Amino acid sequence: MDGENRELDQLKTDLEGWREVVLPMNKILHWEKPHYPAVIVGLISFVFLLIWYFEPSVLTTISLLGLTICLIDFLVPTVASSVFTSEHWTVLQEQQYEQICLRILNAKHHLMDMKNTLNNLKSEKPALYFVLVMGFLTMMAWLGNLMDNLLLTYLLVCFIVLLPGIRSQGALQRYISWLQTKLKDVLAGKPKAKKN
Repeated sequence: MDGENRELDQLKTDLEGWREVVLPMNKILHWEKPHYPAVIVGLISFVFLLIWYFEPSVLTTISLLGLTICLIDFLVPTVASSVFTSEHWTVLQEQQYEQICLRILNAKHHLMDMKNTLNNLKSEKPALYFVLVMGFLTMMAWLGNLMDNLLLTYLLVCFIVLLPGIRSQGALQRYISWLQTKLKDVLAGKPKAKKN
């Protein structure tokens, strides 16, 4: 528990210059207003439309993405520290900021658990690991061959950015529970209701 608190405190310190920006971004990503999903998809669509229109090379795209990230990483803390003062930071905002940091840490721990599970599967059941990884990669190669790379990337980015809102609205949990129910019915051999 002490290690988790240290990790949380470290993350809060690392994101200190971003905290005034993180709170509104969290509200947008969790769809606190009904028009936020449209704003998110519209912004992503605009960026991908520019990429599609100008057709930059992969190296140019990566370089421009890196330049944009570096510029944002430099400007946001600099501007935020000069515009916002810590005197206006409330206890409620601090609690929200801590909750956001906890969610970031939980996401990090989930990814680490997934990596450790794959490593354990590789060492304990290498044949199963081989079949799963080869099957997944083959499916991805087939899907990549069917669809345009830019469209696939667009859909993936939209899904990843919309995922926090989907989760907070409970849509993902409802869909997964519906899918589990249908899968149990199929595995149990439950007969379908006949229509008259």
